[in-house]
Amino acid sequence: MEFHNEESQFKKALLVYRESHKSALYSKKYSGFAAPASVSDWEKIPVLTRSEIHERSFPSSMDMMTCPLEDAIVISTGGSSGVARYTAYTHSEWDAFVTAQARALEILGITRKDRVANLFIAGHFWPSFLGLHDSIKKIGAVHLPISANIPPEEIVKLCQQFEPTVMISLPTLFVFLADMANRDGFKFKNLRMINYAGEHLSAVAEQHVSKALGVTRIKAGAYTSSDAGIMGYQCDHTPSGVYHVPTHFQWIELIDFDRGCRVKQGEKGDVVVTNLNRTSNPIIRYRVGDVAKWQEGTCPCGDRNPLLKLAGRAGADFKLGGGFISMDVFENAIARHAPALSLNFQLEISDIGGQFEVDLKIEAPRLPEPLMITTLRNELFQAVPELRISEEKNYLRQFTITPLEIGKLPRSPITGKVSHLKDNRVL
Repeated sequence: MEFHNEESQFKKALLVYRESHKSALYSKKYSGFAAPASVSDWEKIPVLTRSEIHERSFPSSMDMMTCPLEDAIVISTGGSSGVARYTAYTHSEWDAFVTAQARALEILGITRKDRVANLFIAGHFWPSFLGLHDSIKKIGAVHLPISANIPPEEIVKLCQQFEPTVMISLPTLFVFLADMANRDGFKFKNLRMINYAGEHLSAVAEQHVSKALGVTRIKAGAYTSSDAGIMGYQCDHTPSGVYHVPTHFQWIELIDFDRGCRVKQGEKGDVVVTNLNRTSNPIIRYRVGDVAKWQEGTCPCGDRNPLLKLAGRAGADFKLGGGFISMDVFENAIARHAPALSLNFQLEISDIGGQFEVDLKIEAPRLPEPLMITTLRNELFQAVPELRISEEKNYLRQFTITPLEIGKLPRSPITGKVSHLKDNRVL
């Protein structure tokens, strides 16, 4: 994609900044701030928060709009947590979004000769199904609008009947299909590529999906936020979690909010994004909620756009016994027992009378042997000393591992995602 240096991005961002003053939110938010004259001035502009988008967007409010709500599409920008937020794009802004998304898919090798199975959930204002439809249309490929609204057995049947060469959906669904394939022994005849979006697909989950479904090419369709649009795209050389930034479309900063400054090369920071194309509902210095770092060097593909490596969700880990525990520890432990155990799991933590209980719910194609559950428990207590110490000190009232039939974990009705952490404690 077209490369823009930071000076060029600043000039485009300044136009969006000036236009934003037509909205009630930004005119008040930026009251008393002089228009930034340099990149360093830009860093002094206060960030946009999720709560502001939730509370000040249509239909709750028109405060973020710089123009009347006309010639537009309204989409949901949240929902996995059960709290939906909404935002509006003009049709021209939406077209620019899906054009960039289509180009990202073309870079990965999707052509008009492909049959693309659209396996996103449709409805509830969720934009993924609609956006992929428009992107496939721009490429000229054959669109198979199957969706994930139907039972998974029907998804398998339709994919076997219509033989897609590419499937696109959430990692949660692909892990589920891999579990089903291990249980039922099916493959998809002409499937050559899987694209995912909406969640991170870990290396262990990718191996599980690749082996079960017999697909060697698995790539992220894009790094995207419904609020901001496409923020990253992959090429043949980018590994899992690494993306080129579309500098013509987004300006991304990585900020250390503890120090109040940008991070240096190789350091982790919170992703802060400004959409350079959107003026009807401006997204300026939005704190997305992801943590990332800049990759050094130039990509072998020759694309000059910088490389961004995602390092997780801000606040995705949880606190236990004074320390912060990474959810990766649990996924890696479970992965050692795949395919007997699925990588669709949920860790639920509850506070019971001053003690806490932990229930690790894991989907499984078949009921696992008790010895496997005992082994996994021992491995987790070895990998997470806080669990063992909490049990010894009687802080941990109970730790259980509950196997569930595949598909039985609660999914978001809007996005279809499984939340890996459900922390019921009041901290």
